[in-house]
Amino acid sequence: MFASLGRAIGRHPGPIVAGWVAVLVAAAVGQRVLPAPQSPNAGAVLPPGSAYIRAKELYQQAFPQLAAESTLAVIAQRTGGITAADLQRLAQLADDVRQATGAPVLSPASPLLRRRLLSPDGQAAMLVVNLPTSFVSPHTLAATERVLELAGADAPPGLRIEVTGTAAMGRDYVRASQTGAHRTTWVTISAVLIILIAVYRSPVGALVPLISIGASAYLAYVALEISRLLGWQFGAIEWVFCVVLIFGAGTDYALFWTARYRETLAAGTDFGFAAQTAMQATGPASLTGAAVTICGLSTLMAAELVPTHNAGRVLAAALTINLAASLTFTPALARLLGRWLLWPLDTAAQPGLGARHWWPWLARNVTTHPWPVLLAGTATLAIAAALSLRLEPIFKGVFDLPSDAPSRRGLRLAEEHFSPGQLYATTLLIELDPGLEAELESLSARVTAAVQTIPGVAEVYSLTSPAAPGGQLPSAVQSLARPYYVSQAADGSTVMRIEMLPNDAPFAPQTLQAVERAAAVARKVSMEALPPQAGRPRVMLAGPSAYILNERTIADADQRRVVVLAAAVIALIVLVLVRDVALTAFMVLTTLLTYGATLTLSSLFFVHAMGLPGLDWKVRLILFVIVMAVGQDYNIFLVARLREEVRSQDRARAVRAAVVRTGPVISSCGIIMAATLGSLWAGRLSLLQQLGFALALGVLIDTFFVRPLLIPAFFMVIGNVRSARQN
Repeated sequence: MFASLGRAIGRHPGPIVAGWVAVLVAAAVGQRVLPAPQSPNAGAVLPPGSAYIRAKELYQQAFPQLAAESTLAVIAQRTGGITAADLQRLAQLADDVRQATGAPVLSPASPLLRRRLLSPDGQAAMLVVNLPTSFVSPHTLAATERVLELAGADAPPGLRIEVTGTAAMGRDYVRASQTGAHRTTWVTISAVLIILIAVYRSPVGALVPLISIGASAYLAYVALEISRLLGWQFGAIEWVFCVVLIFGAGTDYALFWTARYRETLAAGTDFGFAAQTAMQATGPASLTGAAVTICGLSTLMAAELVPTHNAGRVLAAALTINLAASLTFTPALARLLGRWLLWPLDTAAQPGLGARHWWPWLARNVTTHPWPVLLAGTATLAIAAALSLRLEPIFKGVFDLPSDAPSRRGLRLAEEHFSPGQLYATTLLIELDPGLEAELESLSARVTAAVQTIPGVAEVYSLTSPAAPGGQLPSAVQSLARPYYVSQAADGSTVMRIEMLPNDAPFAPQTLQAVERAAAVARKVSMEALPPQAGRPRVMLAGPSAYILNERTIADADQRRVVVLAAAVIALIVLVLVRDVALTAFMVLTTLLTYGATLTLSSLFFVHAMGLPGLDWKVRLILFVIVMAVGQDYNIFLVARLREEVRSQDRARAVRAAVVRTGPVISSCGIIMAATLGSLWAGRLSLLQQLGFALALGVLIDTFFVRPLLIPAFFMVIGNVRSARQN
């Protein structure tokens, strides 16, 4: 296959380039006529049927005015105290918001809610808008913009109004993601261009892969836009990963081919033969490396979390298009340019200092002392990797925003006047069989008392305690509380609602522990309080903390599933290529150790240098898949050259030749991949910065430690051991 492809590139590059131009023109025309995709589930994270989704559905059936997929909190504050005119303005705003969005609005005008929606110091009041859609869905974003517009109009003098809540944070998160994607794209392009000029020492040579990669990125974008019409979903975060991986992987494949192309030209061959020879030599390794990367990323589709699952197919599709361009468009365009590709150099340009001095010195030491290099290097990685087993990820989600985000400003204002739980309460839903209405007040009192004693719980509101402990409502108002706390589901079952306000933020470990304990306590007390014939009560959780807990549970299961699947798939592909079980096992082992060591070092940096409580949970899974896939890509290219060299000379000389000849190009690839992945740091979200640092570090460890030291040393050791056994 690659011989035929190489001949076509060498003899007919023009038609190949023209074909790509035609495809690009067709894509540009097609993009202009694409209809806008419509997806009611845009922004979904948890899979259908998960615990939180079931609780949300029950909540919406029983308490449609209170249940919300996302919320907006309008905070009004006056230093001298909220006035009657301010409350009147808030009441009018609540009516305007209901009319504009169709969403239920909780207002301090309600006697039952006044105590909770007016701050204890009397200086702030709150409106709560309950939205039925995800915090990053288009409907929520549009509703948030409308509420912001209404809140900012006709405010009384001296009244400060801010908007926060999960919907406002979702809007800021989307904006930060889009800004981060834009900045990361330009940083990626700039970094790749600068490094390519330094590597090629030719501006023309540097532009060729950029043109090809840019074309493949645009085609991938159009293809993914078309896939939206088929129900696929992807956002700014998924697309920014497509960009950095397309530029990183596309540049790698271009460098592999170009290095062999220039090596063959330096031997005195013509351009057509050199192009054919380069494709025959590097095509199989590039295809196998791409297959490892694509299949490795595809294992993300085994995840249950919706964004992770979507990322698997989006990244795999984008890199497949990138591979096609790398194997056809890039070499054809380079061949078409002929001598101009290397301008101002000629085909016999001398190798750099690294190829003349550094890599030969390194190769001699590895082949002379393979055992010490292998044992010391593997032990170093293993110690660092073992420390990663003690790390605990953090779950902040949409709360991970830049400090100057508008919703963070609103949150700070709310925290000055209200307890944290007022914004992010957790709701216990206790579903009972019909006919147990007489037991409700007793059950409510017992569960309320038990939950109130849990450390981390500030207040509990329920049927028997609608004003919370220590509070008392007038009897006329007390009678209004029942519909807020008792209702029926669609199947006729009775649903009782108990609201728990935590002392801390919803993602704080102590809050999550308190919520888990509250659910366990509610189940235990309900079983004890109800008669045996009542059946088993069903306890569910709703609210931001419940969402995070469910997300954490599914993420842990996804991590285990994807790690096993990705390791197995990648190991199988590598085994098929190298046809050596021991070498395959060592290649996979070193990549696993690289992942663990990278996780440890990244955690040390962000905890001790940046002051963060830990790494975001998404870092673990994304880092594993990309380091596993990209690391094997480079190892495959090295092992392919090792196997090629060992056919014509003894093992030590073959290893030295392979290290010296692949060292500069693989190192350049590693630097470019690290630069493209590291460009994620340009995004303003902490998640992107953590991923940028960790991914760049992982690639650099693999490029400059595992690949030039451990893989050649193991190749020497296993070869010597086998030779000794044969003799």
